[in-house]
Amino acid sequence: MQSNMLKLFLTLIIVSIGSLSLYAQDDDINSAENKAYSNFDFVAGTKTFFYDDFSSGLSKWKIIEHDPSDDVVPPGIKKIATSTGNWLKTPKRGILYPLNLKTLPHNFTIEFDMWADAEKMSEMESGLIVSIVGSKVNKNEYSTAFDENPQIQIDIHPSEALLYCLATKENYDGERILDRKDIRNGWKKGKVHRISISRMGTHIKVYVGEKKFLDLPNGLPMKTNYTFILATNMWGDGLYFTNFKVAEVETVEAKIDDKNNFVTNAIYFNTNASVIRPESWPALNLAAKAIKSSQGTIKIIGHTDSDGSDASNLTLSQKRAEAVKSFLVKNFGIDPSRLVTEGAGESRPIDTNNTAEGKANNRRVEFKKQ
Repeated sequence: MQSNMLKLFLTLIIVSIGSLSLYAQDDDINSAENKAYSNFDFVAGTKTFFYDDFSSGLSKWKIIEHDPSDDVVPPGIKKIATSTGNWLKTPKRGILYPLNLKTLPHNFTIEFDMWADAEKMSEMESGLIVSIVGSKVNKNEYSTAFDENPQIQIDIHPSEALLYCLATKENYDGERILDRKDIRNGWKKGKVHRISISRMGTHIKVYVGEKKFLDLPNGLPMKTNYTFILATNMWGDGLYFTNFKVAEVETVEAKIDDKNNFVTNAIYFNTNASVIRPESWPALNLAAKAIKSSQGTIKIIGHTDSDGSDASNLTLSQKRAEAVKSFLVKNFGIDPSRLVTEGAGESRPIDTNNTAEGKANNRRVEFKKQ
């Protein structure tokens, strides 16, 4: 009798833990904090041409450290306590740039995850400066204070007391502050923040998490070819980033009919999981609009890259398609009977699986009329 009662008790515990786990996973994007992203209007680029999660080390980057010091952790690949994967710790002072990225397209987006050891940061000097600068720049000799190429410098600066984002323009006319936004206690300690930057023609937008920090319709007015350089000149120390993605913005109509599928690689999931990340709201919103403007049954197809086994990728892609369906039903009121799901795994690549960029393009969700 006692043995049977013990088995029943353990079963109830296991079921309860499993239920809590499933609930937490299902509710991840709909938590009070993450639901703030429902008004996030950043639109990710559609074709990834640079991506790095640092799983292959620093092979894609050039790092020039200025004034190295024995009391500062040197730049390189590191781990952080609150997240998995590899992170690039920036130099306290220096520059960083992708080795093989020469010129940016006219319209593009830059996205990355950023973490700061806020206790080691300072409000003084810079945070992480993203310089979108004329492509004739000598990257190895670039200076945020003296370079005369047309550019915009976007300084994302976290510290314990203050988060601020500053945009300046520096060229032959001298330095000009375009905009600045400050939030006291705006950087949540221990939390990974998503940074999103877009350039559409002359228009520059910068987001930290779901908040739009800068919106500059004439932020980059000169018609020339641009590239980008990351720079630091920090009083404090302790900035890290990963999942660095640069993508071209192409016109994609959110339409589903007999001739058109809607495909997006901007629905992001936790690594090897079906948990939808909150910055996916804009892509999911577009998908919902496309479904509502169409007729009949829509198939949601999940696709993965080739990392992992065929069987595990098939299962993962099916779970991701189901997670997208659940999200659309819950948040946009779409009739669940209109949606069916399929996992295609790695079987239908649209790009090579031999590069990180190709894999990023292959990780996508497709919406197809039945």
